[in-house]
Amino acid sequence: MLNTEEIKRLVENHRPELIQAADRIWEFAEERFSEFRSCSLQMDILKNHGFAVSSPCSTLPTAFMARYGSGHPVIGFLGEYDALPGLFWPADSIHPPTEASASTGAKSCGHGCGHNLLGTGALGAALAAKDYMDLKKTGGTIIYYGCPAEENAAGKAFMIEAGFFEGTDICLSWHPHFKSGLFNDALANCRVSYRFQGTSAHAAQSPHMGRSALDACELMNVGVNYLREHMIDEARVHYAYLNSGGTAPNIIPAEAEVFYAIRAPRTEQAVALKERVNNIARGAALMTDTTVEIDEKCIYESFLPNQTLDDLVLKYLDRFLPLSYTDEEMCYAARFVPFGNLPDTPDPIDTVPDFSLHRKTSISTDAGNVSQRIPSSAFMVNCYANGSPLHHWSVTAQGRSSIAHKGMLAAAGILASCACEILLYPSVAVQAKQELLRLQDKKRDEKT
Repeated sequence: MLNTEEIKRLVENHRPELIQAADRIWEFAEERFSEFRSCSLQMDILKNHGFAVSSPCSTLPTAFMARYGSGHPVIGFLGEYDALPGLFWPADSIHPPTEASASTGAKSCGHGCGHNLLGTGALGAALAAKDYMDLKKTGGTIIYYGCPAEENAAGKAFMIEAGFFEGTDICLSWHPHFKSGLFNDALANCRVSYRFQGTSAHAAQSPHMGRSALDACELMNVGVNYLREHMIDEARVHYAYLNSGGTAPNIIPAEAEVFYAIRAPRTEQAVALKERVNNIARGAALMTDTTVEIDEKCIYESFLPNQTLDDLVLKYLDRFLPLSYTDEEMCYAARFVPFGNLPDTPDPIDTVPDFSLHRKTSISTDAGNVSQRIPSSAFMVNCYANGSPLHHWSVTAQGRSSIAHKGMLAAAGILASCACEILLYPSVAVQAKQELLRLQDKKRDEKT
């Protein structure tokens, strides 16, 4: 095992720069595929520290890679920096944003999933691992991957298609949360848009001439609600209107669009459920004499756990956690507890990490797509008040707090420690690759 105090010192050397970067990305709050300032900030930091930085795909201008070292093993850190639409919230506040303050957020976006911390923590790990490589004169290569559009677009799936990860032996990632532990059981998630086309008409004078696209959307949603009784318990289906057809009630809507997220524990389960939802959409179009265009945007594949790497991550989770907090930080967190999943908890911050090897979650990540192809592990570190739900205003509000910064820096240390151990003992990468191949063979056998 590495001397983790040494790794902590290396991370601490970058502390001011990392906190400043995370806070700046929080302020930028850029939506998927528009993270130009966030991307540029990270690229500049890595260039200044001697990384070879490139953006190899013109169709993914906010995706990049920063490389240091040479030879194998090649270890990738997965970073993200996109924000969520509609989740701007003033820092440290439990009060709704005023109209004036909301206008300061880019399109009212906010880091309600903590990607300002996620990407910066992974970047910090790359810096610390680079310093360790220089100190110990190790071989091998580290790559920081700047990954756009994790939210609602599965940006890493496009990066895979563009060849970003070719030649990478191991990928490591983390996610901010209120509970620390492994993150190796994310749900698969199909994102599908359903665009209905009908015929407009005056709703009072000539209703018989109209064919309502909005009616088709609503009938589809009703059909999916009935489908819920006939899905596996672990599945999740939810939707949002992208186009409700207009604002004039006396015009029958000729166009309407609804966007679905269809989740299940395994990729093949999510795909099968998606086909059932597609058929409901087709049925709604038949019922309303409209047409439907089914646009399958992306698939977040289920995460493929790798016990070799998960055991390594757990070892360093145990060395870096739990974190300690001041009385002021406890009081700060207590202000947000009533708005979360655990409003009656007596503990403002969860300081008891979950060191179990299998930890179920109901969220999805495009790191799952990477894990199906490259040996991967991921984990969570507490950065928020106990019970704080992701994709919620309270996470945006806490994204610049000292609690968030502590979790981010701890995650950087855990990631760096795992990477440096693999650099010192390349047999770990070999073992992880062998495990992935066995799992892939098993999946193929199950299909046949």
